[in-house]
Amino acid sequence: MAYNVKIKNTPYHFTVDAGESLLQAALRQDIPVPWGCGGGVCGVCMSQLVSGTLSYPDGDPLALFEEDAAAGKCLLCVGYPQSDVVLEVPEMGENWEPFAS
Repeated sequence: MAYNVKIKNTPYHFTVDAGESLLQAALRQDIPVPWGCGGGVCGVCMSQLVSGTLSYPDGDPLALFEEDAAAGKCLLCVGYPQSDVVLEVPEMGENWEPFAS
């Protein structure tokens, strides 16, 4: 099953296939989301989950503290959607331009 993902305040939307993390799907479709370690340790990809649900099959990621999760934060690198998802990615806000210098 595939899920649709929309990044709020940007023109970006993409599809996540079964068994694929949000980060894997975004990179596969050339969506320039921020990321670092790819394993839930650094927190560079931390985003706000506006709507939808995610799972973390390998357990709670190290960089997602309880207070972050309680505030609706998520990690793209190890988050697997369980529904269609809307995200707010701080680095990709309203005035964001990809590859701007």
